[in-house]
Amino acid sequence: MKIAIDITQAIYGTGVSIYTKNLVANLIKQHPEDQFILFGGSLRRRHELSTLAKKLKGLPKIYPFPPTLMDFIWNSLHLIPVETFTGPVDLVHTSDWTEPPANCPKVTTVHDLIPFKYPQTTTDSIRHAHKKKLAWVIRESNKIIAVSESTKKDLISILRVPEEKIIVIPEGVEERYRPQPPEMIERVKKHYQTGDEYLFTLSTIEPRKNQAALIQAFEIVRRDYPRLKLLIAGRLRQDGSLPKAEGVITPGYIPDADMPALYSGCQVFVFPSLYEGFGLPPLQAMACGAPVAVSNVSSLPEVVGEAGVLFDPRDPQEIAAGIIEAIQNRSQLRPKSLTQASKFSWKTAAEDTYKVYQELLNI
Repeated sequence: MKIAIDITQAIYGTGVSIYTKNLVANLIKQHPEDQFILFGGSLRRRHELSTLAKKLKGLPKIYPFPPTLMDFIWNSLHLIPVETFTGPVDLVHTSDWTEPPANCPKVTTVHDLIPFKYPQTTTDSIRHAHKKKLAWVIRESNKIIAVSESTKKDLISILRVPEEKIIVIPEGVEERYRPQPPEMIERVKKHYQTGDEYLFTLSTIEPRKNQAALIQAFEIVRRDYPRLKLLIAGRLRQDGSLPKAEGVITPGYIPDADMPALYSGCQVFVFPSLYEGFGLPPLQAMACGAPVAVSNVSSLPEVVGEAGVLFDPRDPQEIAAGIIEAIQNRSQLRPKSLTQASKFSWKTAAEDTYKVYQELLNI
């Protein structure tokens, strides 16, 4: 098969980036007999995209056009078949930004419906681009991959996508996320000044991620655990300022290399988000053996299963109670975390995605 996959979104450091890189890497590794054409567009970051495509061992087809231009050409005008850039292919797999016309079957991955459920948390340009793109996805994509049952339900209830058109393929966790040795844990504790006992959360700092309510909950928890600190990692969005509180550490972006040790060393990984299409951070935390306490909404109960503590994210008292329960049951939750995380792999995600390709092409 000749399969064209859009990797434009793989360089932006998001959950969609992680999905794209890991899915493509595993597809190419598992199916060397096939040709994977990795296409994408960027003006200022074209070299970065080309380098990534080569690193993934695919055939690069990177064009010098900014994503905003391709949004206009493919999502608005819906002109110029993708084969103009990729050459003839058997199948096209699109993802997070644009939906080009094609002369062959199309598969599209939908990660979430944030522009529809939480429009106030996105910019006008992003919201309009996704709405236009998804209109073409509904009309033209032969199969839609949803990364969770929650996203599948949203596709059906909000966009009226026929259920038979959707297949759920959960994301995976990279092998580097595993329990770390004590010396690595001590290094990151010292570097980020967490002290011996800390809660950890990771996401962009914005209202949907609900860090302000987490800080309120942390102040409640700290009445019983006065030595506890809260490490809130992630880039700050323009609408994401946080209230000041004693014991809260906000280092901003944290390098990927430090993440496994930070997960491994925390008392509890807390994820109070109001909505997630999948939720990679709790999965990564569980793979490192961290007890987790997460929101009882959207896809998060699917990811955590029975391994963690669920709470109502809209009530700081409930968040605090969930954190305390997780702290008190750390020894029981740690092995459950490892067992639950072992159910998710990028190898399986790639295998199931390839089966979708085969089904469409009757192979």
